[in-house]
Amino acid sequence: MKIENVGFIGLGAMGSVMAPLIVKAGYNVFGYDVGSKIEQSTGVNQVNSINDLINMDVIIFMLPNSKIVAQVTNELLDLNTKSILIDMSSSDPRETKQLGKTLQDKGINFLDAPVSGGVARAKTGNLMIMAGGKVEHIKIVENILSVMGKVQFAGPLGSGHAIKALNNYVSAAGLIASFEALATARSFGIEPENFLKIINGATGKNNTTEVKLDKFVVSEKYNSGFALDLMVKDVSIANSLIKDFTTKNSLSKSVSHYLSESLEELGGNPDHTEVYKVIKK
Repeated sequence: MKIENVGFIGLGAMGSVMAPLIVKAGYNVFGYDVGSKIEQSTGVNQVNSINDLINMDVIIFMLPNSKIVAQVTNELLDLNTKSILIDMSSSDPRETKQLGKTLQDKGINFLDAPVSGGVARAKTGNLMIMAGGKVEHIKIVENILSVMGKVQFAGPLGSGHAIKALNNYVSAAGLIASFEALATARSFGIEPENFLKIINGATGKNNTTEVKLDKFVVSEKYNSGFALDLMVKDVSIANSLIKDFTTKNSLSKSVSHYLSESLEELGGNPDHTEVYKVIKK
């Protein structure tokens, strides 16, 4: 199957930098978003209605959650779309599997391919893309996905969304531990520079200590580009999966509760690195 026309629904922080990469790879890209606009210079053709996407070869979703993905998908089904659908959002894997059954009955190929790496790596096409679905379906769209990052097969449909949630849970646990350690070290009189050199040269290093602490926390910029409410959502999904498949007495329960409480205390739409402000108190 030759793919030429790609629809991209969701032009927010991530979608607005991912869609232009597909243009650069030689595809015709048509973007749609209910609120966000994208610069014409990106080469993405922004359409005013979802109706304008019904003849796309592939449609990619980069939306806030799986319920919105389902709503948009139902709109496309009402328009009799036959496009291959790829959900690159952070969705609930159980809802992804449910939606997949509906689409399979209608003969529509559906994949989940969420990403990790944030806006910085999205801009450079260096995301980790976790693909779930049938291998033969993934191969059809692998060239498109690969312009946005490294494609790693996760397993059957829903597996990409499951591992994305679990990845963000592991990341969140490391985030909280790192923030607590930094705040304690500073109170003890250890300078952040020394803390980072020692932690990152020892066994405690993780993504937060290596990438986030100096750039977003010690600098007090708190502008990583990943909203705390999205982390809360992903960790909540992971906690639910762990509860269903592993154990009810999990660390994920505490991490999920901690993040939710921090979001409530901070108010507004804080960056996830602002959790440090709560810990510092």
